[in-house]
Amino acid sequence: MKVLYDHQAFRLGRFSGIPRYFTELVLQYRKSDSVTPILPKFWTINQDYRNLNLLSPNITWNVRDTITSLSQKYFHQNPSRLMDFAERRTIGLLKKGDFDVFHPTRFEPYFLKYIGKKPYVLTIHDLTYEIYPEYFPLNTKIRKDTKTIVENASRFIAITECTKHDFVNYYDVDPKLVDVVYHGSLFEKYQIPKLEIGVASTKYPYLLFVGERGMHKNFYHFIEAVAPLLSENLHVVCAGGGVFRRDEMDFLQSLGVSKYVHQETISDSKLIKLYQNAIAFVYPSLNEGFGLPILEAFSCGCPVLCSNTSCFPEVAGDVAIYFNPKYIGSIRDAVYRILDDGILRQSMREIGYKQLSRFSWDKCARETKNVYIKALE
Repeated sequence: MKVLYDHQAFRLGRFSGIPRYFTELVLQYRKSDSVTPILPKFWTINQDYRNLNLLSPNITWNVRDTITSLSQKYFHQNPSRLMDFAERRTIGLLKKGDFDVFHPTRFEPYFLKYIGKKPYVLTIHDLTYEIYPEYFPLNTKIRKDTKTIVENASRFIAITECTKHDFVNYYDVDPKLVDVVYHGSLFEKYQIPKLEIGVASTKYPYLLFVGERGMHKNFYHFIEAVAPLLSENLHVVCAGGGVFRRDEMDFLQSLGVSKYVHQETISDSKLIKLYQNAIAFVYPSLNEGFGLPILEAFSCGCPVLCSNTSCFPEVAGDVAIYFNPKYIGSIRDAVYRILDDGILRQSMREIGYKQLSRFSWDKCARETKNVYIKALE
């Protein structure tokens, strides 16, 4: 069975959850004789796509990388779509028709005029833009595009039961067409040793915040909650998400915690160390479709404090300490609890490893293949 994946998720951004999801699927299928993954070849700054080794790097990559970096820094634009015609590469493969199932990686409806009668499968990652529209003022196009391609899709993959419920509710889809397929851990491919807590080996004890800091990620509320606790004996490290913006720096300064809150640019190896040495990973997001960082933390033996909303209880089970993300007192109480109880921290590390065993990319790939088979029926 030949499955065509398109360019959309890989076109922008060096690291992001959605392209990593599709990359893991492709890597799993490369080890299998039952599914042959097909992808367009184009230049991009996305590291996950580059790791698939579809193109050999050449001297022009460095030139284009420099142009892209400067464009993002000064104009907040990424010219890769214009420079390499990624969409045209996918359209060429669609027109050729040498595939059985199409699995678009995002929801732009450009492909509908070229797909013909071939079935296509959509993965629904989350409905945050529907649940919290106030944080996505430009989501009209997202909603319109999603509705357009949902109408003709053969099957749907929801990455949690929570996401399935939201999707069926907002888009009036037959639940029988939606299969729930869990992710695996992005650190699954690494041999990460089970370590004792490593706080003593770091510059300072810290709580870890991972990823983007958009409004629905609840970063500001989290910092407000822990600000009274921050000192030379407790810092916050923000992994990824880009350097602090001016408004974020002003916010931290207004609370008097600028010297205790740090941003780190990350690679997988660096992020693993940050998880391993953290007192805990705190995930205060208002809504997520799955919450991959939870599995990352479990992989590294890092205790998890997270919101009691959306998919979090489904993924973290009884292993996390939960809080209400809308209440500062609830967040602060959860942090106090983990700070004051070393025995609890050690216990959470151990049971985190056990919870992690429920999830794997091999299982994800097998169950996704079954969805492709259903789409062909």
